[in-house]
Amino acid sequence: MFLELRNKLVVFDRLSNPFRRRGLLRLADRHPRAYLTLTLSLGLCGYLFLLLFPALVVGMPVALFHATEPLMSAHDWFLVSVELLLLVLGVVMSYIIFNMRFALPSGLELKQQDFPRLAELLAELSQEYGEPRIDRVVLRDRFEVRIVKTPCNGFGFSTIHTLVIGLPVLLTMSPLDVHVLLARRIGQLAGRHSHLNSWLYFLRDMWAQYLAGCGPGGRRSVRPVCGFFRWYVPLYRAVSVPLARNSELDADRYALQAMNDRDTARAITCQELTDAYLTRTFWPGIIQTAKQSVKREALPHAQMAQLFANGLPADQLQATLKRVQSRRRNLRSAMPGLAQRLDVIGHRKPLLPKALSITAARFYLGGACDACIELVDRRAQKKVRSKVIRECCAEGR
Repeated sequence: MFLELRNKLVVFDRLSNPFRRRGLLRLADRHPRAYLTLTLSLGLCGYLFLLLFPALVVGMPVALFHATEPLMSAHDWFLVSVELLLLVLGVVMSYIIFNMRFALPSGLELKQQDFPRLAELLAELSQEYGEPRIDRVVLRDRFEVRIVKTPCNGFGFSTIHTLVIGLPVLLTMSPLDVHVLLARRIGQLAGRHSHLNSWLYFLRDMWAQYLAGCGPGGRRSVRPVCGFFRWYVPLYRAVSVPLARNSELDADRYALQAMNDRDTARAITCQELTDAYLTRTFWPGIIQTAKQSVKREALPHAQMAQLFANGLPADQLQATLKRVQSRRRNLRSAMPGLAQRLDVIGHRKPLLPKALSITAARFYLGGACDACIELVDRRAQKKVRSKVIRECCAEGR
């Protein structure tokens, strides 16, 4: 009987253990309310930790008032001393947390007056989804479109919203495709149909910024806060992976509010294929060329612009599509697979990208496109050089 019970527990552990990624995915699929309650409770733990210290500042004076009497025993004085220490701790930590500052996402900041087409699109989408706030827009050297909420202080209730657009996205996709990707993110930020999921999704990046401030270059004053977030942030990000996937699927649905289903399906397919091609083919080729060349490395984004001027060849698209469709499910990834994303918007087959008559970079950046490529390439060139040095050192060992 004992062995039978043990075997049942082992099976249950494999299926539903919330401390394993596969178990979390199963829990989210089979018991969505229980999983959402778990994720919400864990997401609130960060705020509870931060608010613990202001609570001490408010509560300890009241406790001291009731604890202080004319005639006090040694035990009473000990309790008063502990309450005084807790009050001092609360004041000091509240001051430290309030004065915490976080770096805004870096990159080339795109001002509204300099890029009117992009500003017009963002204003149109903002109106479509209920005026979610975008405070700044930056251009970076990664294949991504995302919104980052940066806390104004350590308590995290007030945030600055930065829309991060990767230059590779603009160089490799059409204006219509980028329209879809921007609609996804702005709709996700608004979270009109799933506000709780949206809020918990953006907490993933927000709590990670607390952990980033605990690195070697961080201020010494925040070290008391770091102990908690070093344990808390990896746990929350691991537990919230299924929720993040659901939020990404919600974002695909939100895109349908601004675009038709075929354009959305084509943009999703293009996003997946281009990301896979750049990761597995383009960037390894750049690194390999940099290793073999004694000259200064070529500018990668300038090469990317030339390569995608008319879109990838059909045979390359088909090969990349097969690779994407056959790859195994990554349990750590917050992005669902291509088939699942297409199914959510009512498509079973991917729609391959069309030849580019004009790239999103030329359309939305206008005359500043070449200057933006040059500025972003300076940063990318340093990254390529440092990666080549690391790989050469590793091979030398």
